[in-house]
Amino acid sequence: MRPLIRWAGSKRPVLSRLRGFWLGGDARYVEPFAGSASLFFDLEPRRALLGDLNGELIAAYRVIKRDPASVLAYLRGLPRGKRAYYRLRAVPPSALCSAAAAARFLYLNRYCFNGLYRTNREGEFNVPYGPPDNPRGVDEALLSGASALLGRATLIHGDFEVTLATARKGDFVYLDPPYAVSSRRVFAEYGPNPFCGADLERLAVALVRLDERRVTFVITYADCPEARRLLRHWRPRRMWTRRNIAGFAASRRGSYELVATNSPMGEPPDDH
Repeated sequence: MRPLIRWAGSKRPVLSRLRGFWLGGDARYVEPFAGSASLFFDLEPRRALLGDLNGELIAAYRVIKRDPASVLAYLRGLPRGKRAYYRLRAVPPSALCSAAAAARFLYLNRYCFNGLYRTNREGEFNVPYGPPDNPRGVDEALLSGASALLGRATLIHGDFEVTLATARKGDFVYLDPPYAVSSRRVFAEYGPNPFCGADLERLAVALVRLDERRVTFVITYADCPEARRLLRHWRPRRMWTRRNIAGFAASRRGSYELVATNSPMGEPPDDH
């Protein structure tokens, strides 16, 4: 199934490449930078562990998992349009019950500019109004399906190291971390504490530890010097993908990303 939310840097354009790495069977799917979890929703694994540092995202997933009917009830009562968007954006999620806060998250994600998630220094969501070309409401059937699939997953709000600490042999770990690229401007999850070079160093250590525990992992990252250093032990390959951050579809361009794995299987050739 397709993911429930829009998300900057979504891997939907390269799912056909990533599917080939999946272990299948009863392998537990683990994703420490979940975001829209497009590969999770595409694979529909029997068991999963999804983690993310974004508390609003994980809180929304938890409510959608256990009580989709209440979330839908709140969504149906929300008016549409630019004025309604900014009124709801100004309401702190802490002032709402959990189902209403989840509905707010889905609503803002649906009608914000390009599905970005960005906060100010106070942690307040501040992405401007910018609905998609076809600004329909949230797909209710999709939400119900997402709830059923999330029912197979354990959800963790925390740093990627917290999620990876529980990975064990037989798991399949997919990592798509935010980008920390010094050579050019790429999108990262903007917030009070953006992903940085020090986090990449921690991630490099985490990959070694996963390999030592014989945990299969696949990681994708922007093709840049930082990533080539990070992934040098894991046979990185280039793949072409369409970027989806530009303000207008006609101006969106493609770029190369790297994909690497510690598995002896599934090593696609470089794109040229």
